[in-house]
Order: sequence, then structure tokens, then C-alpha cells
Amino acid sequence: MVDVGGGSGHVSMALARRFPHLSFRVQDSEKMLDEGRRVLSKEDQALASRIEMQQHDFFQPQQPVNAVAAFFLRHVFHNWADADSIAILRALVPGLEASPAGTPMLISDRVLPCLGDGTPLHEERAMRRQDIMMLVGLGAKERTRAEWEGLFQAADERLELKKVHGQGQSALLEVVLRK
Repeated sequence: MVDVGGGSGHVSMALARRFPHLSFRVQDSEKMLDEGRRVLSKEDQALASRIEMQQHDFFQPQQPVNAVAAFFLRHVFHNWADADSIAILRALVPGLEASPAGTPMLISDRVLPCLGDGTPLHEERAMRRQDIMMLVGLGAKERTRAEWEGLFQAADERLELKKVHGQGQSALLEVVLRK
């Protein structure tokens, strides 16, 4: 699995502990990867051998790699405005094109509820406050399912949202590239 924008690799390390048959490539800036290497050096060698740290700017095209099980992006998009998010998605397309059909892009991020969908008011208010903070602080935003779908279509018409697992603050969007 390629953990795009994976920071110091803490999520990949946790997943590697849980799934000993999987290997991970963590992509981020050299500063973040240095911290990850420091933490990884203290881990069990069997675990550390399954995690590769790779410098990569997610605005640059993803290099085609064979046998990628998935591309994983955790809390990346809510930090970016639509134009930047579209650029990140477009940069992932070469990696998806080179991967077997059906290789998912897994996006762990927030999916805002539609107004009046029955989400408890206190939860909806908290998510909407976070949305406003992202807008004011970063010019970014949280997105509804429809906004996510629009983002995928704007990046590449072949990107298809297959399923949204969970909802609200802890959702996982499963996206594939139609070939």
C-alpha cells in the first residue's frame, strides 16, 4: 500500500502491525520521513522491513509501480481548496493507470452530512465549525458526498466513488479509476 502524504508513517506502522502480510510505502516530505525513520528504527526489524519511506510531493505525478494494493490518503484533502485537491488527485492518476484495474484509492477524511439528514445536531455543528475553521485558516473546506464526487469528476472523469464507509468525522471513501 502506498501511504500518500503519510507523515511520519504512524498509520502505516499501525496497519503493518495489524496486517503482517502487507508492505507499505510512506510518501511525504523529507522532514516528516526523518521523524518516521527515527521511530521505525526502534521497531521490530520484521515490521520495519515492510515499511519503506519515500520522499514525494503529492502535487507531482505518482510514479507507476507494479503490485500496489491501494493508494491511501488520510486527512489530506480537508487541508486544501478544491483547485489544489484536484491537482493532488490528478497527480495520483498515473499510479492508478499503471495499477491493476480496480486498485482503490482509499481516502480517510470527513464527509459532511447533508442538511437535515438526521445527524445529531451537536455532531453536525461540530463538523460545520471545523469546516469554517478550515476555510478561514487554510482556504480549504470539508465536503459532502456530492462535493467529493464533483471533486473526483473535475480531476478525471474516470474516477468513480464506489463506496463511502462510515460517515461524518470518520469516513473512508473508496475510489477507483475506470479503465
